[in-house]
Amino acid sequence: MNYLGIDYGAVKTGVALATGPLAEPLTTVKTEKALQSIKLLLGKHNIDSIVVGDCPDFFLDKLSDLAVVHQADETLSSHDARQFLFHTSQKKRRVNEHAVSAAIILQNWLDSNL
Repeated sequence: MNYLGIDYGAVKTGVALATGPLAEPLTTVKTEKALQSIKLLLGKHNIDSIVVGDCPDFFLDKLSDLAVVHQADETLSSHDARQFLFHTSQKKRRVNEHAVSAAIILQNWLDSNL
């Protein structure tokens, strides 16, 4: 099974992918275009389920129209992402933080549910 992990943010949304037991950061998109990007990624990567952290109800409803959705605890995922990226430049941290956070959310869910 293939999973898409999502870290919803007010401005940027991180996306991660798991095609096996390990999640990896995929991309960061502007939140206003997140649903369009997710639709494309679902088909491109043959996604079976979406794992999402905290997000507004309207976003969750839209995701539920696209695939099976699992909500996951995202406690400390952003903090852990910043720690993981600490050795990189500030610019790379800003660009990759949300995608890494999505990977952490997805990996924690995979570890607990598979």
